[in-house]
Amino acid sequence: MKLMKYQIFLESNSNKHAYYIPSYEECREMCDANGNLIFYETKHMVDGYNVSIFNYRLASYNNFVSPIETKPQVKAFEMRGLSFVFNKDSSLFKRYLLLDKFFNMDQTPCSLYSIIKDFKIKNVYVKEDGSVASFIMLPNGKVVAKSKASFDSDQAKEIQKIYDSNKKLQKFVTWCLNNDINPVFEYVSPRNRIVIPYKYTDLVLLRVRDNNTGEYLDINEYIDHLNGITLAVPENDKSLDGLIELKSVVKDIEGWVIQFENGKMIKVKGDHYCSLHGLLTDSLNRENDIIELILDEKIDDVLAQIPEDDLRRQDIDAISKIISDEMISMSNKTDELLLKYKGDRKTFALENRKNPYFNFAIGVVNGKDKSEMIKFDIQKNTKHLMDARKWLDDKGYKKVDIPRI
Repeated sequence: MKLMKYQIFLESNSNKHAYYIPSYEECREMCDANGNLIFYETKHMVDGYNVSIFNYRLASYNNFVSPIETKPQVKAFEMRGLSFVFNKDSSLFKRYLLLDKFFNMDQTPCSLYSIIKDFKIKNVYVKEDGSVASFIMLPNGKVVAKSKASFDSDQAKEIQKIYDSNKKLQKFVTWCLNNDINPVFEYVSPRNRIVIPYKYTDLVLLRVRDNNTGEYLDINEYIDHLNGITLAVPENDKSLDGLIELKSVVKDIEGWVIQFENGKMIKVKGDHYCSLHGLLTDSLNRENDIIELILDEKIDDVLAQIPEDDLRRQDIDAISKIISDEMISMSNKTDELLLKYKGDRKTFALENRKNPYFNFAIGVVNGKDKSEMIKFDIQKNTKHLMDARKWLDDKGYKKVDIPRI
């Protein structure tokens, strides 16, 4: 889809940000439509109840806008930690939202400065540099902590410890969940350092969200219930141009999250933070580095550092699509080969060891993650610059005519 089409879509929806909240069945369709590589489901057993968490990896903007080709009305912006809790009879108990997907300024067509510069700002908060944290309530009334994708990760276990030891936090979270409000926190700690060093461990309340409509509620309207809970720090400068100027000099924070009156949100990251994170735009002159950034899911932050009219954006979009298409193709061909596996590894190996997808298939048989194997294979074949260029050329890549190393 060309930029003009994006702009038409945005302009027709710019007065109020719409939240498309998919059903479980639609989430599954999004996963299946992309070979379970872009959007995927993880299933968990929590205190005797089945819980499904949906997430994404290596997703482009167009994946969010149009995840199911035959259903243009379906959007995937909620596919970040979206959780479904089931009763023991397999009926749905409740669905829990996290944060809808929003982007860095100048990262995507919907977050370009030229698009958002005239939007009226509602609030600005300092962006915490930790791990997103939230809670679900089970049918038996038990409240359980989770990270973006797990109940068992180190972060999820630490979040649960904080919750279990803080009666005030328990009271607030339980009140929210009982009233169909989702409180979303950031877990920060010296033990969970990303870039910014923290001297303390805490859960910082970022947003409170209506779990039915998806709308973000005004935290200030719930002051009576907060009872000492740490809040995200508001930024006094609420002009977009002021924050853009400030981002070049600020050093002790990651950046800011801006919400506009129409409900849309964007991120503005500090230049110093991006430099510390190693997100240097010089890498965009080398195809092997671009591929590495895409596979490591760091490309979003790099895109935010280059102008919206920079021709390298076209290169990155083209390479991202090639990688996505190749991963889906490799996944599908591995699945086709796996149909021949009848439970006998030796026979399967003897009959199929010359198949180019045999190593992926036997890896799946042995319990390895298919997507990680495919990702590693692409990384291995594109590690060096000339190898990366040949790999892309073989896939039909046509680079934009700009100076290169």
